[in-house]
Amino acid sequence: MSQQTALRRLKDAPHLAALKHRDYRMTWTANMFAGAAMWTFFVAFQWFTLDVSDSSGWVGIMTFASMIPFLVVSPFGGLMADLIDRRSLAQLMLLASFIVTAVLAALVISGAVKLWHVAALAFLGGAFRAVQEPTISALIPNQVPQNVLLNAITLNAATRHGARFFGLLIGAPLLAVPSIGVAGVLVLSALLAAVSTLLMSLVRTASRGDERAGQGVVSDMAKGIWAGLAYIYTNKPIALFIIMVALHCALVMSFDSILPVFTETSLGATDGSTLGWLVMGIGAGSLVGTLLLAGVRNEKTKGQLLVWTGLFSGITPMAMALSFNVPLGIAASVGMGISQATFMALTSTYVQTLAPDRLRGRISSLYILHAGGIMAFANLGYGFIADSFSAPPILLITGVAFVAVVLAVGFGQPILRRVYRTGQVAPA
Repeated sequence: MSQQTALRRLKDAPHLAALKHRDYRMTWTANMFAGAAMWTFFVAFQWFTLDVSDSSGWVGIMTFASMIPFLVVSPFGGLMADLIDRRSLAQLMLLASFIVTAVLAALVISGAVKLWHVAALAFLGGAFRAVQEPTISALIPNQVPQNVLLNAITLNAATRHGARFFGLLIGAPLLAVPSIGVAGVLVLSALLAAVSTLLMSLVRTASRGDERAGQGVVSDMAKGIWAGLAYIYTNKPIALFIIMVALHCALVMSFDSILPVFTETSLGATDGSTLGWLVMGIGAGSLVGTLLLAGVRNEKTKGQLLVWTGLFSGITPMAMALSFNVPLGIAASVGMGISQATFMALTSTYVQTLAPDRLRGRISSLYILHAGGIMAFANLGYGFIADSFSAPPILLITGVAFVAVVLAVGFGQPILRRVYRTGQVAPA
């Protein structure tokens, strides 16, 4: 079989249907590099913070600084995605993220870095991502036909989650080399961000929502954001999915601030490479889960996957809490990645499918707001709690709580009960 024939068959695979479209393919690849840049940046500054401060509380503060923009910035980012050309806005945000990473790398290499520098740059990086993510989410439905939109959204989720694997596949070993360490991983992150910026500049699709800016900019922004909020909270199916996402993120996805100290106290880590392996395991599982989901065409299967991945999203952190060596920890992290990423991709697909295009940027940003915003506060709290009670009890209690949520809220709400059973939001 020739190489061209093999590539053609790969592209024709149902799991990769959206990649047949050139602009989506460019956006997808740019997003993969941007995600890898983000995760290498994230792990590098977390390990640097723990190494300097010896406190999970400080790691929680840095994680909070990185995630709080998803609460305060993403609504404005979503509105911008409906007012401004989405391609140009995404390019600008990727370039800004590259600059932030390059500045932190330069500070670490020079030895001039302080913890407040890390917090400020983590906040700026989070702010740019809080605009970038809803912008790209709103751009994608304009790059592919409706019949492959589910595949496109799911593959986009694979870039966000699976980038952990590809970024840390290179970054984790570097953290174990004393002469490279955090500084080298930050340089790698900057290079990945530069590639993502270049790839996004090759995208041709011009897209914007139906909103048009008037004379009162502040008034327009307030009205626009309110329109998005009013829509999601008066549309019960979207509201239910977003509430489930918020609970999912608060209870089982807010482990970033406690994972570094968990690797030290429970797994015996002596450098940042073990943290990198766990994050890479989550990324590998995420990639497997979302790629398998990308090939799902049956609505009933989607509904069944939603409930089962929800349950396993709670069970796998419990397995992580009980891990006493690195192989068990990595196995649990892979399970966490598969279940949590698939659950998030499914809820994102339902929300994007239900959202009208004129509000898609704002609804995408409000989805991200509920996810990232609540994770910011949960990580902050869990970081300080772990200093007093260690990480395993947090993972156990929150895992049990989310299993209860999936059973109680899911089966107690007729809409979600129907989705679990048939995959359909509305009656057939």
